Amino acid sequence: MRIAVVDDDAGMREKAAAYLERFSKETGTKTAYRLYADPQEFLSDGQGTFDLLLLDVEMPGMDGITLARKIRKKDESVMIMFLTNMAQYALHGYEVDAVDYVVKPIGYPDFAMKMKKVLRYLGRRQDRQILLQTTKGLQKVSVAELVYVEVIRHYLHYHTKNAVYEARGSMKEAEAQLSESYFVRCSQSYLVNLAKVTAINGGSVTAGGEELPVSRNRKAAFIEAFTRYVGGVS
Repeated sequence: MRIAVVDDDAGMREKAAAYLERFSKETGTKTAYRLYADPQEFLSDGQGTFDLLLLDVEMPGMDGITLARKIRKKDESVMIMFLTNMAQYALHGYEVDAVDYVVKPIGYPDFAMKMKKVLRYLGRRQDRQILLQTTKGLQKVSVAELVYVEVIRHYLHYHTKNAVYEARGSMKEAEAQLSESYFVRCSQSYLVNLAKVTAINGGSVTAGGEELPVSRNRKAAFIEAFTRYVGGVS
């Protein structure tokens, strides 16, 4: 995992570095980090090369929120975590899709907990592919591109944004194949990629721009699974 720390406080940069090294040893996670004293230094050197950015909120010249906005204009995927003295500043994190925030003074237990959440997010992004024996032959499909799987009679329909692949099989088999990739049943006939869900309203769930029915007996479990997913809880 490649990490950048942007903080005008030298002591904070040193603490973050020490915590990252400790976390790496305790979890066996390979990490490489760079420390930046101000946003301009980072902007001229680091964009597009990191998995995670630890940004101080309050910095002279350019604050962390403004820096995050600039980053998001060029990079929608890099994870951002704010370092802040006051939790209310972290509310701005929603507009830049920040994964979390850490309140100063930072203690290691809290830092490690937040970093484990980051690892879970990274794990979700690691794309894998499945091989389907479709009615038209073998087809390799990216799990990250799958929106949902629908069963019709004895056939599974794997829906992506641009195509639908039909393969003979049972929903039970599809569920076992995709459960580790955060696919959850919303009804007897639909298995949904939680990463594609944008809304749950009444008796339906919106995924990939489509509305799918949510059955009464699965609604509570589906909402719980989605809430845990959004919160970064495995």
